[in-house]
Amino acid sequence: MTPPRARWQPGRWLPRLCLLLALGAAGWAVERAVAGWQAAAANRLIADGATAAGAPPSVLLAHAAALERAGRFDEALSAYAEAEALGSPDIRHAVHVNVANLYLRRGIEAARGEGHAQRAMVLLQLAKAGYRSALREQPGDWNARYNYELALRVLPDFEVRHWRRSGNEVEVEDALKKDKSAWTEMVGTPRGMH
Repeated sequence: MTPPRARWQPGRWLPRLCLLLALGAAGWAVERAVAGWQAAAANRLIADGATAAGAPPSVLLAHAAALERAGRFDEALSAYAEAEALGSPDIRHAVHVNVANLYLRRGIEAARGEGHAQRAMVLLQLAKAGYRSALREQPGDWNARYNYELALRVLPDFEVRHWRRSGNEVEVEDALKKDKSAWTEMVGTPRGMH
């Protein structure tokens, strides 16, 4: 003879279930409180303008952006480099986009100034290299893609062709052949211009 099946009794399992839910909610609340405390500490560091040794990469990134807004571009590039070295992949991606944006803005400003065409071209090439790097990391970043397209409109990339003298190809004057090595393209994030 088989024993009778035990019926489900809500009074027996309900207190345990409530206890588990209460413990889960308390754990979530503690995690959110710690995250809030860390964010408040980071905000205090940012407000003080201090980037002490050992500051979190997010604070270094915010400090670099503040330096850029203040017009202290060389210091901003150094702070971006430090944030990139210490940061997570998301921080590094943000650094690449921000540095490329800095170079794009500076390149456009230089292009508007008279007699600064070569400086503008170098800055725009650095911006395009930064956007390419950012898009290799996160191809779905539409803001970086849009800004890269803008940089390409300001200074398009030209294809370099190596002509052979076999008789079938059209010869091009040496003055029209552009040597790609003349353009400055840095591997990785630009560390600044000194």
